[in-house]
Amino acid sequence: MRYTLCVGDGAARLKVAEAELTLTDEGIAYELDGRSGLRSFAKLTGVRLQAVNGGPRSPWEALAELTFSSGRPLFVHSSGPWGVDDPQRDTVFIAFVEDLHRRLVAGGSAHITFRRGIPEGRHRFLIAVALIAAVIFGGAGLLVLYIGLSGKAGFFEIVGPLIGLGGFGFWIWSSVARSAPGSYDPNHLPRDVFPE
Repeated sequence: MRYTLCVGDGAARLKVAEAELTLTDEGIAYELDGRSGLRSFAKLTGVRLQAVNGGPRSPWEALAELTFSSGRPLFVHSSGPWGVDDPQRDTVFIAFVEDLHRRLVAGGSAHITFRRGIPEGRHRFLIAVALIAAVIFGGAGLLVLYIGLSGKAGFFEIVGPLIGLGGFGFWIWSSVARSAPGSYDPNHLPRDVFPE
């Protein structure tokens, strides 16, 4: 089956390329910018699935990072070329990932490492940033609460900021939880990292 999805090689770009990917018994065949090629499953060393979020009001997107023993990794995105949500691509991305894992399990996947979430170093950095944000925004929340309890502001004047700070805190916590690194069984895909 053919899947039209956005792909990249890990380099920072404003816009990612759109490619037609075909899963075969040998590997991933692709057509990109008039070129075609095949990335062999025999050279596939790792699959990493991760949730990607563009902001507090953006829906969760997903990314599949495929690493090979030679050549650059292949990043397959559930979003559109500009990184924005495209609900039609979500179903195509999920079908691609499920089909990929079916083929890998059927062909023998002992040489492949299956990981979920972001790398450990990046996750530790994200936790540090979340803790700093918790101190800053927690302090702001306490200040707003103090102003409300001291009678300097009415109930309706403090409810909005408190709800906003609470929502922002929940978003930060869910980002840390969803991006937690780990491994997974290729027979049981981690659905929590799939696009919403």
